[in-house]
Amino acid sequence: MNYKDYSDWFGMQGFHAFMTQRQEIFSKADNRKAIVESFPFDADKLAYPKQVHSNRVRLVEKPGIIEETDGVISNNKEFILSIQVADCIPLFLADKQSGNFGLVHSGWRGTANDISKRAIDRMEDVGSNVNSTRAIIGPAIHQCCFEVGPEVSSQFDDTFSITGKDDRQMLDLKSALWHQLIASGIKSENIMIDDDCTNCREDLYYSYRRDGKKSGRMIAIAGWR
Repeated sequence: MNYKDYSDWFGMQGFHAFMTQRQEIFSKADNRKAIVESFPFDADKLAYPKQVHSNRVRLVEKPGIIEETDGVISNNKEFILSIQVADCIPLFLADKQSGNFGLVHSGWRGTANDISKRAIDRMEDVGSNVNSTRAIIGPAIHQCCFEVGPEVSSQFDDTFSITGKDDRQMLDLKSALWHQLIASGIKSENIMIDDDCTNCREDLYYSYRRDGKKSGRMIAIAGWR
């Protein structure tokens, strides 16, 4: 299986963070347990959200589907977290001090509504320290390919857009999220941005913008073992 391994960057022995790349057999969410087992994690401990492009973040208290949410965090090392993406940003979070961790599906709606701040606040509620929290902004659509209308661009500061065709704007979602993480108190040296554009790199990633409804999904996974 093709995947990216971000585990070493977090520098937490026993903590692992992965994101699958383009792979047909694992493109559907209902195959997620097979992905988890291949790393290997205990699939019976898997928790994942039923994503709805919201800014809701929930603390995982038991394995299984977490209804209508787009961010999951855990202060229990037994649980394995995952989300699915295909252009939206997979945001990995982990605190070196407490061991708490999270995964956030941050599309333009979630980013516009500060889902990252909600995740960081929830992690702090259960004992995390923002000064020791690290974040990875994973592969997602870049400004070069993310053309949006005024109904979307108007929800972001003008500094995150450049002019496109007619009334369209090219939105830099990763930069918007980076600034939100900084505003939430995460140190700049504790944020890593993966520069891959999912729309450009057809060889590596699925892209809803490029492929439409037929697009597969990448799966982000985080947990302890």
